[in-house]
Amino acid sequence: MIRRMSFVVLLLTVSIGVAQKSDKKNSEFGNVDYLTKAQLRDYLAFIASDELEGRDTPSRGLNIAAKYLATNLSRWGYKPAGDNGTFFQSILLQRSRVIPMQTFVGLNGQKYSFGSEFISTSIEGNVSAPLVYVGHGYILKEKNIDPYEGISVKGKIMVVLGGFPQGTSRGDFRGKIGIEYDSPANYAKTNGALGIITIPSARVLGEWEKTKNNVVEKGDLSVPAFIKPDAPPAVPSINASAKLIDALFSGEEIGVTSMSNRSSADSVLPFALSSEKKVTISVAVKTDTLFTQNVAAILEGSDKKLKEEYVAFSAHYDHLGITAPVNGDSINNGADDDGSGTVGLFAMAEAFPKGERTKRSLLFVWHCGEEKGLWGSKYFVAFPTVPLEKIVTLLNLDMIGRSKPDMGNEAHNDEMSGGHEIFSIGSMMMSSEIGILNEHVNNSFLKLRLNYKYDDPNDVNRFFYRSDHYNYAKMGIPIIFYFDGAHEDYHKVTDEIGKIDFDKYLKVVKTVYAVGTRIANLPKRPVVDKQFSREVID
Repeated sequence: MIRRMSFVVLLLTVSIGVAQKSDKKNSEFGNVDYLTKAQLRDYLAFIASDELEGRDTPSRGLNIAAKYLATNLSRWGYKPAGDNGTFFQSILLQRSRVIPMQTFVGLNGQKYSFGSEFISTSIEGNVSAPLVYVGHGYILKEKNIDPYEGISVKGKIMVVLGGFPQGTSRGDFRGKIGIEYDSPANYAKTNGALGIITIPSARVLGEWEKTKNNVVEKGDLSVPAFIKPDAPPAVPSINASAKLIDALFSGEEIGVTSMSNRSSADSVLPFALSSEKKVTISVAVKTDTLFTQNVAAILEGSDKKLKEEYVAFSAHYDHLGITAPVNGDSINNGADDDGSGTVGLFAMAEAFPKGERTKRSLLFVWHCGEEKGLWGSKYFVAFPTVPLEKIVTLLNLDMIGRSKPDMGNEAHNDEMSGGHEIFSIGSMMMSSEIGILNEHVNNSFLKLRLNYKYDDPNDVNRFFYRSDHYNYAKMGIPIIFYFDGAHEDYHKVTDEIGKIDFDKYLKVVKTVYAVGTRIANLPKRPVVDKQFSREVID
């Protein structure tokens, strides 16, 4: 009996010692012991499952994921930070779909049919006007490209050669639209054009049937809240078939036999087509109202004064949904993009309430619609559920579970981070203090290799502008974006859980958790002492 009691005492002593050691670790880095590979694997197995159907925005699968997050956040003691006392910030969407039988193009008394002879976008309109050819239709001041010099598009339909001007790529068109550069669609609506006819690129021609079906069945989604009251409306726009292109340019003295020959068309200077030639574009659409949601929650801080401030954590929980089958698989599970960020946040949210509360409050936001154009984060900063000026930092997780080496295309995998490495984007771009703190916590803890490659302002990938943190940065909130890099399964049905490196994944989640804990306990909020180059990507 005495020996047994001694053994129990010994066990208690060891347990207390382990607990004290763990508490010491937790006091500096937070409750990292509550974060495990098994936890991440179990949650990701659900979020990236076929049953959630790729979590498109909006979709049944995304709604199920939102309810799953909210139910557990409630169980863990979080305060709802959505609408009307819920965890959901509802976002109104409109879906416009083309009505094929009521959509046509008219030219010289002949009607051209939707689908076989042209495809339209889902922008409703009925216009008749003369034509003006404007080349590729892009303005790029940096390279002195302006196809509209000496050409007026007001009251006319623009004919555009699809694709970017020779010698340019998408990465060249940056800065503020309408100032540093302009697109055909934006130039048309801001300069009085009535419509756009595009001579399609090879890529568009290759996806003709898919695009036709999409505008009729899926339609185009938009967020009415993003439309400025004084903004000029978008104009109806079509992609023309070779038959329609030939008819449009019939009788024109342009030095080429057919504008459907793209190599010839590329050398044709902008010009007004015959004034006697008028085209009618009539696009009929039906519009439905839909809803989607951000998921937002708060864990209140312990300090009477500092709890009014927030350290925010974000990830997007949407992905691409169901697309055309590839080898029999049509579900874009998005295990890494961004199931890994979604679950990383979720695991941290579970761990935080189990230990000592941080001084500042913690704000968790799972954004929808990132894949549509950062919709969820754009909406949140436009209609915040907490004062934006009280958010001291945002830590964004988007693709944090993969490592190289990987199978397949090595050119893609060269852009990935290694098994003990993560790309840290933006930590040095707004707040020196945040950048130094991020380094210090990492070097004192798990010592990941923090790679700053994508902080380069000349980065052609432009990752800083391509995830939800960007909309917070535009509001002056310092950010850190954790990212594992581009891999061969990006936006493909093959982005599945079996390719996640759970050893690396756990290290990243623990590191972000520790950085967030440290920021949440700082006596003063981090100072924003740098300006980054803000760019319009709307």
